[in-house]
Amino acid sequence: MTLSSIIVWVLFASLPLFPFVSWAMGRWYQSRLMNALSEKEKLEGGSLQNENHLSTASSTALMSAQASALLHVSICVGPSMGQIFFMWFKSLVGGRLRSYEVVLEYGRREVLFRLREQAKALGCTSIHNVRLETSVISFAQNQDSKRSSVELLAFATGLIH
Repeated sequence: MTLSSIIVWVLFASLPLFPFVSWAMGRWYQSRLMNALSEKEKLEGGSLQNENHLSTASSTALMSAQASALLHVSICVGPSMGQIFFMWFKSLVGGRLRSYEVVLEYGRREVLFRLREQAKALGCTSIHNVRLETSVISFAQNQDSKRSSVELLAFATGLIH
């Protein structure tokens, strides 16, 4: 048996396991990203969760700002091929798409964290009117493709007091 025939045999034998391996690797990678984001949020104090980052405070009308800035951040996130396979299967039988929820949760938290970093870099002391938008981006030209990612866009007004 030659080396090339062994490689071909291993590839064909492992083909049915590909969705499971891809799913497991995707979950592992996403958990690493979420843990790193959680650590960054702990150092910075969470995502927009303190008295200087309120979008509907009644005291806002009494504040006077020296300057303002438009803050905007955009990122793209997407599930692994294995997660896409299991989401397709789940769409046949019904139920929550937990893999997709994890991807979106990470994206939302990351975009808010980056928005806060941008505000800090510009010298903003408060962030107001935070808006989040999502849109699905398809990588293929035809509509039958299930390969896609999600773009998350966050924008807000940063005030310098």
